[in-house]
Amino acid sequence: MKPLVVLLTLVLAVAVAALLAEAGAFGGAWIMHGHGLYDDEIRWLQGCQPLMRWEKGVARQIARRERERIERALKADRVDRAVHLFSAARSAAREAGGPMDANLMMLGIETYRRASDRMAKHGRLSEAADWGDSLLVLAIRAPAPEHRYAALAGFMEGLELRVRDGKPCAALSRLQWAKLGLGGVIPGISANVEEDLTLRCARQRRSEARR
Repeated sequence: MKPLVVLLTLVLAVAVAALLAEAGAFGGAWIMHGHGLYDDEIRWLQGCQPLMRWEKGVARQIARRERERIERALKADRVDRAVHLFSAARSAAREAGGPMDANLMMLGIETYRRASDRMAKHGRLSEAADWGDSLLVLAIRAPAPEHRYAALAGFMEGLELRVRDGKPCAALSRLQWAKLGLGGVIPGISANVEEDLTLRCARQRRSEARR
């Protein structure tokens, strides 16, 4: 009987320790969140995570808080910070394995849109178009059709921005780059788009050759 009592005591001690660890981790995070220490809260949970590998709720809580942090940056119109935070959250999601959370994907799409709009607002049209390219890479293979549509729309807008910036050949190059990366076909883009860009590019080159 004695070995059994010792074993039960050890099991009980481990269970109590696990419960105390969970209470400490989530309790500490709750206190920091209540005081608006959002970055500290995430760092605290990330520090606790290796010690609580059995508790999947820690990873879910970190992911939730990271999404909320991006949302706050967007609401405050701090687009640069939102880009940085999304990049960090995206890297963490990759390390965890599996597909990106749909809510995080939507935040990424909105972040890239806002970054493109900001560049365009300041007349930096080609740089704005670069964000359209990034949006295509981010979401063109997403499971949700609305995310794929947003990726395509952002990319198409980027092609138009390059043309407006007087760079139809650059737009054509980006279109061909996208086709190559997607196996020869960009879903939802008509062949007329490439034909039009090819004509515009040829016209520009002829004009430059005559100068």
